Amino acid sequence: MSHVKREHPVNRRLVLGGFGATLALPFLEGLGSRTVASERRDKDPSRLACFYIPGAISQYKWFPKDTGSKYTIAPSHKPLAHHRDHFSVLTGLSHIKGRISGHVHPYNWLTGHNINLIPGTKTNTISVDQVAAKHLGSTYLNSLVLSWTNGVGTSTLSRNSLGVDIPATADYRRVFESLFPPADQVEIRKKQARLALNRSILDTAMGQVKEIKRKLGRIDQDRVDQYLHSVRDVEKRLIQKESILEEGRPKFDESKIRLEREAKNSFQEHVELMTDLIVLAFQTDMTRVATQCLGGEAGPNYDDYKVWANKAGARLRGTHDVHHKGGGNRGADNPDVLALALRDEMLCACMARFMDKLKGIRASEGTLLDHTVILFGGAQTASHVGSSFPTILAGGRALGFKHGQHVKWSRDQRPMSDLYLTILQQLGCPVNSFKESAGSIEDLLV
Repeated sequence: MSHVKREHPVNRRLVLGGFGATLALPFLEGLGSRTVASERRDKDPSRLACFYIPGAISQYKWFPKDTGSKYTIAPSHKPLAHHRDHFSVLTGLSHIKGRISGHVHPYNWLTGHNINLIPGTKTNTISVDQVAAKHLGSTYLNSLVLSWTNGVGTSTLSRNSLGVDIPATADYRRVFESLFPPADQVEIRKKQARLALNRSILDTAMGQVKEIKRKLGRIDQDRVDQYLHSVRDVEKRLIQKESILEEGRPKFDESKIRLEREAKNSFQEHVELMTDLIVLAFQTDMTRVATQCLGGEAGPNYDDYKVWANKAGARLRGTHDVHHKGGGNRGADNPDVLALALRDEMLCACMARFMDKLKGIRASEGTLLDHTVILFGGAQTASHVGSSFPTILAGGRALGFKHGQHVKWSRDQRPMSDLYLTILQQLGCPVNSFKESAGSIEDLLV
């Protein structure tokens, strides 16, 4: 296979080979500035990216003082100012029936489920990103689940159809390798063999389940049908992966790729690395759904927090204490409040950079940003207080969203689930409700 020319736009099979170093800042200019659909003159698919802010936010600098389309941009949102027409600030949404407290908000931010319904255990339901992933079409990777550390629990935002945690990853190289087929032919054959084995196991399991189904009552048969439907979805994705592996991975001019070794990335660098991978995944259409937990409720203790504390004249604190002391009503000039505001501003700068890159990639109509819905926010205004979620909705203009506004509701007037329902419907998902939703939010639509 031939090398890709410098000016040639990316093909979905154009991926990298030979990674022996840690991948750092991997925004790959050599891939061109078009989406796969634009290159092929097809209609661009919808995408969804959700980013969770851990702990509290500095409410003095987060919430705009006025509403409507002529609102004044809040101090924390200044890095997003040049994208004013591409995002909306939403105030007052929260989980009402699904309200929880403490440091467990990542569990239900995207599900709206009260995880404490059964004393002594945590229950959950499917997250909105996984509903989207189910309906947005088969891709090489069902969804990209990212975090500040590998694992489940509060490290991940995504839950499957049974409410079970989908493990998140923080390893850049592992993320990259999960997104694309291997370059080495031996590794391709190994993957093909594993996929064939998985399909064989699925075929056997489905045959056994169908045999059992004949002996069940009507209610249990319906439950089995739901199970078989889920299995068929898995089978479709395996077939999609097989077709990608059959085409293989072309060689790529690796002189365009930035590889850097870093002993430890800063908080900001980590977020930028992950968002670059999301851009790459969306551009190449290897996945259409991504979530990222932007840190922990009580960690990690990145050195960035020391920089913010020094700049604000605050005491040096761990992440947990920064969230506790910086949130709440301690006064706009309180040093701890100012330190947390610097964290908020940094995250908004990362989102602005993410939007810059999406906007710089041409789609079949408009840009990749126009076909991507971005949910950016948290579940607490102060630590343990989940009555008004700090929320920014961005992108998706080609999907019917309108922006450039601050929309505010009274406490408990509208559930967050209404926003999730609106997002799902505009993405094209055939759903009529989500958790405690009462209806879509017309204020956000053209």
